Amino acid sequence: MTRIHGLDLARALAIIGMMAAHIGPERFLTDGYPSVLFAVLAGVSMGLIASRSPLLDARLPLLTRAVLLIGLGVLLDALQFGIAVVLIAIGVSYLLLLPLLGWSTRRLLLVLAGLVVLGPLLGAAQHTLYIAWGSEFFSDLLFGPYPLTAWLAYTLLGFLLHRLALHRELWLLVGGVVVFVLAQGIIEVSGFRVGAHDGLNFLGEWLQGAPHSGGLLDVLTSAGLATAVIGVCLLACRVGAIVWATYPLRSLGAMSLTVYVTHVLITSVANGTVVSFDGLSGEVYSDYVPEEYSEYAWSKYPPELDKGDIYDLPLWPELFLWQLLGFLVFASLWRWRFRRGPAEWAMHRAVGSTAGGQPEKLT
Repeated sequence: MTRIHGLDLARALAIIGMMAAHIGPERFLTDGYPSVLFAVLAGVSMGLIASRSPLLDARLPLLTRAVLLIGLGVLLDALQFGIAVVLIAIGVSYLLLLPLLGWSTRRLLLVLAGLVVLGPLLGAAQHTLYIAWGSEFFSDLLFGPYPLTAWLAYTLLGFLLHRLALHRELWLLVGGVVVFVLAQGIIEVSGFRVGAHDGLNFLGEWLQGAPHSGGLLDVLTSAGLATAVIGVCLLACRVGAIVWATYPLRSLGAMSLTVYVTHVLITSVANGTVVSFDGLSGEVYSDYVPEEYSEYAWSKYPPELDKGDIYDLPLWPELFLWQLLGFLVFASLWRWRFRRGPAEWAMHRAVGSTAGGQPEKLT
């Protein structure tokens, strides 16, 4: 199957943005937007997979892929506590969207509109009424750093982009920019891009524009920018010289799962947020975190410890640049010889086996 160069380029930008967000200081473009772009591209991939074969034949591979993504996300989540892993939200979104694959475009657009407009109401109710949930995992899935209604919307948006607009690059660019600018303008005027759930009333929580909040303005700005980036990448890759020049980036994007998993593991070891068997974090991290926080080694973040304190380490920009260079070189050399990255090949083999197909060799 011929790869779509623009999508590989967009995946590379998403991965690089998430790497910068995990290692470096908070910046406007890396705070929330890269993971949203990754989710929208996952939705595009869902559409590509569903379009290759009859619907009934496509659902089992997608189901297997969803389960594997969730399992891999849970494993990465259990191994470290410094990075919130996005794979779980994407895998769950795949699972929940599976029954909708055969729906008409009109019905899917209505579902998307409902998720965008009504989904933030759930988060607003949670954070103004303080609803208690029995399961911490379920609560984190709904209202954590990757709010489920928002990630469902992003994944469904990607699915619809594949169905409607993948070959209308200029429309994607213009439409995405318009939505982003309008929503961002409202945020700047209203001041709703504050710290997530920072004492806003119900209306403010619903309109919240802070990254990862799942508020209406957050969803609109993030989805708009992701759509615009995909449009730019698709347009750019119409030019042969750009396709040739971006080969290392496109190679990285073609094995985005491999790079993402490797990045999480390397970064966790480097900043000492790997969970050890005795419940203590690694030596590097413990050198920088006060002793009173050691009891939180199994949790994501100590309640009183700001994320900035965790990442106030001498890792930026050296660790980011070395990882980026290493991934670009490795991906370029690997893609020169193999069709899929290691994790992508393992995923394809597992999906092919469960679907009763003949899994291909790595070569």
